[in-house]
Amino acid sequence: MKIIHHPGYWMHETTGVLRPAVEAYWSGEMSPEHIAAMRAYLRQWIGAPFYQGEAIEELRRSIDGLTSHAAIRAWMKVAIVEGVDPL
Repeated sequence: MKIIHHPGYWMHETTGVLRPAVEAYWSGEMSPEHIAAMRAYLRQWIGAPFYQGEAIEELRRSIDGLTSHAAIRAWMKVAIVEGVDPL
């Protein structure tokens, strides 16, 4: 039997880094540290093996380009359409 691990959810993260990043994303005012934390979080979500398809592959390829709030917002719009909703 193959076990598929789901990505961790931001509300269960225990380092205290991700919650401020998600809150900053929602407020629209992200520091470079917030952006880096969100990018790492989104990378583990989009890397989950049960997400498949060309649009998913494009999301995976584009993850390193998430360097601003606007880029993350645009990425999230595509991800949600593709059934990936990490927030």
